[in-house]
Amino acid sequence: MTAFSTDDILGNRLDFEIARDGFVCRLHGDAALRNAETWLRREGYRVIELDAGARREAMQMHIAFATALQFPGHYGKNLSALNDCMSDVAEAEYGWDPTETGLVLIVSGFDDLAQRLPRIADHVKQILARQGRYAALFGNRLLTILS
Repeated sequence: MTAFSTDDILGNRLDFEIARDGFVCRLHGDAALRNAETWLRREGYRVIELDAGARREAMQMHIAFATALQFPGHYGKNLSALNDCMSDVAEAEYGWDPTETGLVLIVSGFDDLAQRLPRIADHVKQILARQGRYAALFGNRLLTILS
């Protein structure tokens, strides 16, 4: 994928805004989320939704990531393993096709996760931002929307 251009600064491109602000953003409200999802799909992004807040335990969050992104069976279901597997996703090893514009993760229930498990939520957010930057080194776009 090509880099953004200076025209994107003035073009009100959602993907540019997310990348510029650290590859992770928060959106609140169903309308804002659906509008973003529609725009991103129209631009050729694969959009994967997963619910981080539906479960009461961190293990369920790990299972949601593993299922949504097709992590290998040996995924360790801990934060270190999440970081490792997200590196593979950033490199387009699995989870999406590098011929697409990029990958957008919509992580719903993030506020619930942050309220119940603040340390884990903070680490997850850091991992997603780090892997978004890492993906950019390869010309890949890995963006995250927390809702």
